[in-house]
Amino acid sequence: MTTLRAPRLEHQSDQDRETLERVARRMGQSAEALLRPSIFGVQAHWPAWLAANLDHSLASYMRPGVLPPLAKEAMHVAVSMTSHCEY
Repeated sequence: MTTLRAPRLEHQSDQDRETLERVARRMGQSAEALLRPSIFGVQAHWPAWLAANLDHSLASYMRPGVLPPLAKEAMHVAVSMTSHCEY
């Protein structure tokens, strides 16, 4: 089975490091924390894709729909707590 190792910030190009730092700031954490093993840490192997995926997720999450924003946030928190997620 192929295993992806967590990328290291010092191994990133200047442009990729800038992208990772921008994404991390939007998520309220440091770039080093973003690179820890998690779904975001894996996506950090491709920083431009991570940024695009985050933008898409936030846009679709914030898009008006049947559920009010507070209900969406409550479900997000409930799922995170049930899954023992820290983010």
